Amino acid sequence: MMDLELKINQVWHQEVRPLVTEAYRCYTTGSARACIVLTWTAVCTDLIHKLYQLAEDGEGEAAQVVKRIDDARGKPDRDAIRTMLDVENTILDVSEKLDLIDFVQKRELERLKEDRNLAAHPSLRPLGELFSPTTEYARAHLTAAMEALLIHPPSQGRKARDRFRDHVGEVSFVGSSDYIAQVYFDRVKSGTRRSIVVFAAKEALLELKSVGALSKSVMADRYAVCLRAFAERDRTIVQQAIGSVIGRLGQQPLDVQIRSLVRLGDLDVFWDQVDGAMRSQIADYIEQINLPDGNSQLTVDQTGVLGLVELKNLRTALLSLEPKFRALSPSQKASVISHRPGPYVAGYVADILRDATSWRSAENAARLVVPVCAPHLTSEQLDGILSAWAANYECRTASGMPELAVRFLSLVPSPLRNDHSWQDFLNTVRELEEADSYFRYEELEQAMLAFADSSK
Repeated sequence: MMDLELKINQVWHQEVRPLVTEAYRCYTTGSARACIVLTWTAVCTDLIHKLYQLAEDGEGEAAQVVKRIDDARGKPDRDAIRTMLDVENTILDVSEKLDLIDFVQKRELERLKEDRNLAAHPSLRPLGELFSPTTEYARAHLTAAMEALLIHPPSQGRKARDRFRDHVGEVSFVGSSDYIAQVYFDRVKSGTRRSIVVFAAKEALLELKSVGALSKSVMADRYAVCLRAFAERDRTIVQQAIGSVIGRLGQQPLDVQIRSLVRLGDLDVFWDQVDGAMRSQIADYIEQINLPDGNSQLTVDQTGVLGLVELKNLRTALLSLEPKFRALSPSQKASVISHRPGPYVAGYVADILRDATSWRSAENAARLVVPVCAPHLTSEQLDGILSAWAANYECRTASGMPELAVRFLSLVPSPLRNDHSWQDFLNTVRELEEADSYFRYEELEQAMLAFADSSK
């Protein structure tokens, strides 16, 4: 049974909460008729506030009702009273049409409205008998109003899902996790929330629709961003949504399955749902990847799949993944690492810098991997990178490397900016370079001093 007293604090609008509190107080003191009247008053007030919210969001039909209310307010004449009575009489119809309530909830609230009329107008009964509801009957109305409406934000069911779909398809979509979760998860009812999550799972896994110039794959990438945002709120609902779709993924072409793995492989709630047959198929695909010549670029799909080496659970499950990655040339490794940086692949950055054979290859590889791996480094990895950087002439004297070193310092975790490796690096390059050389990394030294001063 719902604990009404606790639920009062969950009532969506602060101006409705006192009405609900008063209705609850009437119930606890045995004033059933008063409880019913106040519950209906709370419902009308809540719906009016929600219509105002929807009108501000651009909902045309809500705006029409709001205009009528605004015109009537402040004019206590008969026309204004008739307008407000008409609003009250039609507000449930409008709310159902706008998807604020469904038809079952509308029926429950219509019963409340009918009983409110009987409670407020006792002469409506035959022979003038008083309508005498029990307190439990009044409680049932209050409970229904709370569950159906009062504790929920102005969410619109199917229309909320349509708005979600339209938002993901916008050219200006940026994928802010906080915004997505707040607007399309926190502010919708549980049934609508589940519908939105399942819809996102279908699109992310199955690549069902393109939108304008946006390909099916790009749209699926966007829905994957949304799934991650939803998983931060409720991992179980995302896992269930993926579980309801994953069977269809096994029937898709292998390239779609691979892209789905690349897209969502870092979500354990996805990998846990992948069955043995699909895992074997993916493992066979990785085993059969023919690596191009060391000077050739990997395909987009190859880069994505081999980037999964960063994920420990996939390194364990897909035994050919790590050997394939290790067999790549330094430039190919750099391409994969830049696609999915992390603590594991950061351990290969030193080797990439050490093995560079020209200024151009050194600078290109360093620009790809050093900035993106900087936040993930350990002290040992940092020391290895700076040692390899200083020791390789092609790397140390590439034209853009002094500037990149300053940026590197700014991107590592704050405790590593005081690491001894930076001074060791400066000492090494100054032993190797002439006093007037540009490659003595003086800008780095200045940045190190500035950081030391700021941390005192």
